[in-house]
Amino acid sequence: MNVIKCIFSIVLLSTILYGCETPLTNIPPSKLPQAESKLVVNSIISPHLPHINVVVTESVPLFTKTEATERRVEDATVKLSDGVNEITIPYDTENKIYSIPQSKFPIKDSKTYFLSVSDKARSVTAQCTVPGKKPVIKSYEFDTIVVNNSYMKDTILTLRMSWQDVPGDTNYYKLDAGIDHQYSVGILTDKNEIREEISTNHFYFHWQGQEGKSDYMSDRYLDGHIMNSLLGKFSYFSPIQLNGKDGKMVTFYPKNKVLGALLQVLNLDVNYYKYMHSIEIKENSDTPFAEPAPLYSNVKGGLGCFAAYNAAQLKISFVK
Repeated sequence: MNVIKCIFSIVLLSTILYGCETPLTNIPPSKLPQAESKLVVNSIISPHLPHINVVVTESVPLFTKTEATERRVEDATVKLSDGVNEITIPYDTENKIYSIPQSKFPIKDSKTYFLSVSDKARSVTAQCTVPGKKPVIKSYEFDTIVVNNSYMKDTILTLRMSWQDVPGDTNYYKLDAGIDHQYSVGILTDKNEIREEISTNHFYFHWQGQEGKSDYMSDRYLDGHIMNSLLGKFSYFSPIQLNGKDGKMVTFYPKNKVLGALLQVLNLDVNYYKYMHSIEIKENSDTPFAEPAPLYSNVKGGLGCFAAYNAAQLKISFVK
């Protein structure tokens, strides 16, 4: 009896899956919904960013014979206004974005900005307001964790932060912290000797995917209270095996040194938070039987997000 039930379940599941896929493939193109592509505009502005960048693409209608998702729009007219002054943002062919230095159009706390984008056939608008207040970083703590793997030990630098919530408003936060990290790179010479080269770069802590939580937070039920971050993690460069010309493996132990850190708690406008939250929902519901999870958009006449943030910043130097 159990075997019969099992066979029946397999047949039923196959029928359901077949039924989900077959109708669409049998519908002639002329019967499918006809949709035109839309302008997709994405831009984040802040008093703390050196440039004002705007990415303009166009969507690809659902029932088209292409695997492309979006196409760059290079001939659009992009304008930014604060309600009094207006500037046209030129196209940067090298980076394929519309960009100007913020020194040409300073972004200020508490101001509302208006973005308009148009090409020969379409026109879209969006607006956002830069949060006027910054949270206050109250404390931070660095630590290290040593993890034993199959053959060596990995060292992870950790960070926890706490900050004072801005009282009286609904606030949305994002954690953002990075370090200036100096490390050595091993290069194997013809003589099977290791030549060490020193390099320095800026790396960011990883916060996502912990305890089912996100690095995007709301002060719901915590208005005016001290808020705490998740555990931020950065993995030091681990020992590696270099394959010498004589076939012998040589182990290189890189040097790791933290020169400084920049800790930030971003106070997001509601558009930024809703857009990123909708991306998280979509990524977590990407299964065949999940309900559609549309991305949030505040771009009228098109798609995308125009948003802003302000930030509490704390610079730390570890160099004596």
